[in-house]
Amino acid sequence: MKKLLILMLAAVLALSLAACGGGNDTPSGENPGTSSGSSGHTHTEEVLPAVEATCTESGLTEGKRCSECEEIIVAQETVAALGHTTDTGTCERCGQSLGIWQTAYYVDDFNQPTEDWYVVNNTQFIGTFSNSAVTDAALTADVVIDCEKDIAIFLYEYGRSPVKNASESYVDEYSITMRTEDGADHNMTGTLYCGGDRIYIDDKYIDEVLTALQGEGKVLFRIVNAERTVESYLLPVITSNFADEYAAVTEN
Repeated sequence: MKKLLILMLAAVLALSLAACGGGNDTPSGENPGTSSGSSGHTHTEEVLPAVEATCTESGLTEGKRCSECEEIIVAQETVAALGHTTDTGTCERCGQSLGIWQTAYYVDDFNQPTEDWYVVNNTQFIGTFSNSAVTDAALTADVVIDCEKDIAIFLYEYGRSPVKNASESYVDEYSITMRTEDGADHNMTGTLYCGGDRIYIDDKYIDEVLTALQGEGKVLFRIVNAERTVESYLLPVITSNFADEYAAVTEN
């Protein structure tokens, strides 16, 4: 009985050593994809296909394994996610709308957020300005729409110098033409108040502007100082996700 048990254990051990190489190490320099030793097991290579990385998901390089014993012959390596690329709010690689517009909240005297919200672009709009000294110089701008339905446009000449009204007595009036995606021009006015740093769209035109911003494509604004007509600003505003962002805060 004891002898039979020993023979059975020996047979099990022999079978174990025979699997994928018979317990022999692969000689240095031998291709592990062909044979794993003198015992005779030859790997049958199976390709593990590469997975292409996307803007948000990582990928994998091509790999190989043995289809019989599933030993990894060539390990797959992780390829990092590519990330979105855009200047317009829509990824040039995958077409996803990333959202130029976001909701933020005014803060109180303790710098804590209040319930008073505003929707603002998180990437500055790029335009041009002209006056008696320059033509088509660099301009950046922010557009803010708040819970009181005020629409304010902040203009920065050369991308750094805010357009302001330094007067303590007089407001600056502006003639504004808004061109929508369908090519229609909408004439309106705006006001830069005393000591202010933003041009407000005058109240009777606010709904008109909101409707345009909730459309698709872009809205062009040409803003001209009513008194100094040589001073003008040309600004394209990308509508992107404005409709969704504005609806989310106004419907709550």
